[in-house]
Amino acid sequence: MPFNNTDLSMEHSFTVRGVQTRLLRQGQGPRVLFLHGAGGMNGWPEFFQRLAEDHEVWFPEHPGFGLSDEDPAVQTVRDLAAYYVDYIAQAGIGPVHLVGSSFGGWLAAELAVLSPASVASLTLIGPAGLRPRVACAPGAPPPTLEQFTRKLYFDQSIADALLAQPPDEALQRIQARNRAAATRFGGSFHNPALEAALGAVPVPALVVWGEHDQFVPVAQAQDWRQALRDAQAWVLPRCGHLPQLEKPRELAARLKAFLAALPARAA
Repeated sequence: MPFNNTDLSMEHSFTVRGVQTRLLRQGQGPRVLFLHGAGGMNGWPEFFQRLAEDHEVWFPEHPGFGLSDEDPAVQTVRDLAAYYVDYIAQAGIGPVHLVGSSFGGWLAAELAVLSPASVASLTLIGPAGLRPRVACAPGAPPPTLEQFTRKLYFDQSIADALLAQPPDEALQRIQARNRAAATRFGGSFHNPALEAALGAVPVPALVVWGEHDQFVPVAQAQDWRQALRDAQAWVLPRCGHLPQLEKPRELAARLKAFLAALPARAA
């Protein structure tokens, strides 16, 4: 299975701007802040377990997602990035090693543009936002749950395991809320001004992509690498859109090596 149940000892709530959000936190060492994608928070996967062996991992649930409160001031990804600038400052964890996946990768990039002093390093996993999304064929029906799930992974045994455990009503409501929030904040999932702005981000960056990503084309890895001032790109073979779930050991090892090679800057 790509993720497991959480230990209650790592569950916390954190309030910023009077907005209470859910937080999973574990580990000791340099701090890593992971920003989730449109699918929301999915437990505490093996990737986090491995990263928390020598890092303090913060995994918040965005306002408006899952069990977190809404923030009326957050209407766009840029607004959400500004929220996390306040979050980092109030938590006293900056500059933090920032990691984001998909929608969360776009969010992490916007945060780094908005407040580079809050960020010690930037790791983007199949990020959206830099290029327009591939349009669906006119009149094409939306994908079924099975079709969507299977597109996420190269290893179809992961999809099989997930599809064998369909979500209950409570989880379906959370998933619907997550989709609505991501659509509301993300809009067209493209910021035309982002590419030019990335060149001003001074922090070292790692761009990670699954070779068989069916949601954001792997060719964009080089677009991100070239747009960022100090970036390296890494493509995982036999991997889909979510390397942190499909290749947790490989990704954790690569990220640890990347962070270990950086000069000490994080809080």
